[in-house]
Amino acid sequence: MPNQSELQNNLIKLEDCCSFNPRANKDSLSKECSFIPMSAVSENGLVDLSNSLSAQDPKKGFSYFENGDVLFAKITPCMENGKGAIVDNLLNGFGFGSTEFHVIRANSNVILPEWVYFLTKSDNFRKKAESAMTGSAGQKRVPLTFLKNYRISLPSLQEQKNNSKILFKIQKIQMHLENLLNILDLSIKSRFVAMIKNV
Repeated sequence: MPNQSELQNNLIKLEDCCSFNPRANKDSLSKECSFIPMSAVSENGLVDLSNSLSAQDPKKGFSYFENGDVLFAKITPCMENGKGAIVDNLLNGFGFGSTEFHVIRANSNVILPEWVYFLTKSDNFRKKAESAMTGSAGQKRVPLTFLKNYRISLPSLQEQKNNSKILFKIQKIQMHLENLLNILDLSIKSRFVAMIKNV
């Protein structure tokens, strides 16, 4: 795989700096671990880690991932809704989850998981992914070939780190504003109901 200096500022394929859908090793199949269904991942990158699999639970047939991997929801409407996350703090460092995730593993010598995550969250990426979906209505999925062949420009690791920090702050502010709007909406509705009762 090319190093970061060779790739910097060139338009490259995502597969030049990432691997996809890693396979679980035998050791991971015999340990307790985290389990992440699609419902446990939000549109804001949050992950519910309350589910787990015991050492005896069957693990084959699920997507496998480790700390630092990026989950990208490939099926409609989860993909269009922006479901995806960087997984961390997994039980024993790894986990299994929905087969409707593409798992992206960044080559940390070249690209940061945070940069990959925000790439997959961008409107441009999601629109192109939606156009590339295959399958029948209601069961459309983003093919792995789309991810592998998607072309990106690659800033330095320091630039990726700095910009990712800014993007996380923006995402946090956006989540806060969304919560405030939801509270405001509920407040307006409750006042309206109270007014109707008093008429």
